[in-house]
Amino acid sequence: MTMATKILPNLVNTPEPYPEKFVGEIVHPGLWLWDSWIVRVDGTLHLYCLGLARVTSVGAPITVFEFNDYPFHFRHFVSDDNGKTWQDHGAVLHPRNLSDGSDNGNVWSGSVHQLASGEVLFGYTGIEHKSPTRRFVQTINFAVGGVDGPTAFPSESQSHPVRDRETIIQAGYYLPEEGRIGHNDGEGDGPILAWRDPFIYEAHDGVLHAFWSAKVEPRIPAVAHAILEKEGNQWVAKLQAPIRLPDENEYTQAEVPKLCVDKDTGDYLLMISSCNRLHEQQPDGEITKGLRLYRSKTITGPWKSVFGHGSLIHGLDHLFGASFVDREISEKTAKLIAPYTGKIGGDRPMTFAPIQTIHLG
Repeated sequence: MTMATKILPNLVNTPEPYPEKFVGEIVHPGLWLWDSWIVRVDGTLHLYCLGLARVTSVGAPITVFEFNDYPFHFRHFVSDDNGKTWQDHGAVLHPRNLSDGSDNGNVWSGSVHQLASGEVLFGYTGIEHKSPTRRFVQTINFAVGGVDGPTAFPSESQSHPVRDRETIIQAGYYLPEEGRIGHNDGEGDGPILAWRDPFIYEAHDGVLHAFWSAKVEPRIPAVAHAILEKEGNQWVAKLQAPIRLPDENEYTQAEVPKLCVDKDTGDYLLMISSCNRLHEQQPDGEITKGLRLYRSKTITGPWKSVFGHGSLIHGLDHLFGASFVDREISEKTAKLIAPYTGKIGGDRPMTFAPIQTIHLG
């Protein structure tokens, strides 16, 4: 993610839903799209992602290097034929929902889960702008609504790295000194803060878990883990120990984590989008991104690479921010949906590829 120095909230519009169906892939004429999370409700797939108009409100192009100058929104697509076609259902979330300011700057990726009550629980990252040089303070948030978006928000974030710094560090995670949290130039000798992308997963025992991107050192990634419990009208995240991955030294950030279960073995599968950015001044041409897959007998690990060659999923070049289409897989195959990165070339950057099938060996 390339840093920027300003935000222009009044110079970008949110396009209305595109009227035509997208067949297989989603190449939206009015939007850049990236990251993904998905839920199946009564057989219908609901896909969510980050969205940003391709042009400003005055028609000037917005490039992939200028993303963080503008506020994002959550886009919603629906498929009633298992992803063969998709219909744009418009925006379902914008920034500035919390009275404590935890999402006053932007919203970043999250997840969606249908509760037993029929309500839908949304997880999302709030971006708080503390100052012009600290524009990337990331907060973890949960809100309740329906498939068309959250309608009930708490007054404050569930996990805030400034407010909760000591608790987070005591749980085993890395955070820099308070004045560097969310700094545009990164933290320590590593890239920007990693406290984002909460993914909600309900285990077979009914316990709700949340997983998100974190660090245990400035350049050593981890997956944060919390147990979600309802207290009154809000969901509370009770932080657990970090989840360490076996090849954590090969990359610096483990982003948009996703889980599913292998019905044949009972194993859990954990997928992350990895990035090896060392620092925020590093040229994008030196950055490598990829999708990685791990397996464990328990939901907290220890985790091991699924493939003999390591954790990287081969054959899915230029895909990032992927999701399992379903929370259970069988017969050693998993279906994924993911957008292309900006490096794909042609007219495909920041659009969605058709659903991919991977084989687990």
